[in-house]
Amino acid sequence: MLKDIYGNHVSTSSRAALAKFDQALRQIRTYHGDPIATLDAALEHDPQFALANVTRAMVLAQVTDAMFADEVQRSLRAAAPGAMNDRERGHFAGAMAWAEGRFNESTSIFGRIAQENPRDVLALQNAHVGCFFTGRQFDLRDWPLQTMRAHKHGDESWHAILGMAAFGLEECGDYARAEALGVEAIDAESTDAWAAHAVAHVHEMRGNVEEGVGWLEGTADGWSTDCGFAYHNWWHLGLLHLDRLDHKAALKLYDERVRPKNDANVVLEMLDASAMLWRLHLEGVDTGDRFERLARVWEQKAEDGIYAFNDLHAIMAFLGAGRMGDAERTLKAMRLAAEGKTDNAAMTSEIGLPLAEGFIAFAAGRNVEAVEKIARVRGMAQRFGGSHAQRDVLALTALQAAIRGGMQSTAEAFAAERLAHKPQSPWAQRLSRQAKNASAGARAAAN
Repeated sequence: MLKDIYGNHVSTSSRAALAKFDQALRQIRTYHGDPIATLDAALEHDPQFALANVTRAMVLAQVTDAMFADEVQRSLRAAAPGAMNDRERGHFAGAMAWAEGRFNESTSIFGRIAQENPRDVLALQNAHVGCFFTGRQFDLRDWPLQTMRAHKHGDESWHAILGMAAFGLEECGDYARAEALGVEAIDAESTDAWAAHAVAHVHEMRGNVEEGVGWLEGTADGWSTDCGFAYHNWWHLGLLHLDRLDHKAALKLYDERVRPKNDANVVLEMLDASAMLWRLHLEGVDTGDRFERLARVWEQKAEDGIYAFNDLHAIMAFLGAGRMGDAERTLKAMRLAAEGKTDNAAMTSEIGLPLAEGFIAFAAGRNVEAVEKIARVRGMAQRFGGSHAQRDVLALTALQAAIRGGMQSTAEAFAAERLAHKPQSPWAQRLSRQAKNASAGARAAAN
């Protein structure tokens, strides 16, 4: 039986199919190239290559976009009758669970495969991404650390294990170890976009603005070309410019790197676009017609209801564009989704709906309501996915709502928290002054 590049037995007898599958594994590992096209090429050599079909399904499914649902199902149907060993059957079960909305079960299946088969980097990546989407921070950290026992410096997989471990460590607050492993990963493989992103997160969370800018600009040659994740690393650079209070630079990055094509229908890119524009909106920055252009694409997904994290970002775009009707339409779809039986139903009910209602209240000027709804779930919002850096938009919105709603003590509390985490950040320093000045103004008016 043939083996893949990591040493795992695969159920194909076609060396040509395996060569393409191995190429796809490298592309998935570094986020470079088009793994779907490469998997399609593998299947041309061996249409019965079940794991290639399963992998194709998972790559598409973890985009969390309803537009790929039919293709996911087509790949799973094609995989079902194919020959599979026990490990590959585990991949099939994990992919089926994800496609049916059982995100946590899918993530656990892939995590167990990686524990039992520590050379299965693909299973680990599927588990790692699943942890990210479901907020399983400790598994995000621990599963790559467990897997390190089967890999060593010099293996082509080594950088990927380090990069995943780095991101998990960062999300668990172990910034020093996260940075060390992320830097080592980039030293081993300069094209590892995920590892570069893990270190960017460290600088973002610490508020190390200049170090973060230097890191991303210094590593960009490796991850910015033919990379399906480059837009997100550029987004991180944009966040650092926001921390610098350099709104012009952030908008330039938005136009040139994060959202260069107004009609691009890539939901993961659209998330970052919404998040950056909303942060600028909170700062009172004129973003021109960017919200409206983004909202035109989001309206195609306004009622998908498959992942609450996406829904909230659609609402940000609609609110920024002044399209309250579309925001309410998405909110209605979320309420319907919350009645379902998928993991997203629980995510939506517990986290997504309060946040969506809070953001809509903020846009309508009901600031006290916005603070109450956002603050109620902010501390457990990891349950609906995303990273600390992505969910920071919740804290920023709650802070602005508290300032605008005359909630002086609450505003000072949020601002003090931010400054404690990011003492070097000019933005955190200015928000602290803004909150204090608002309180002083309120006290003076009362006297």
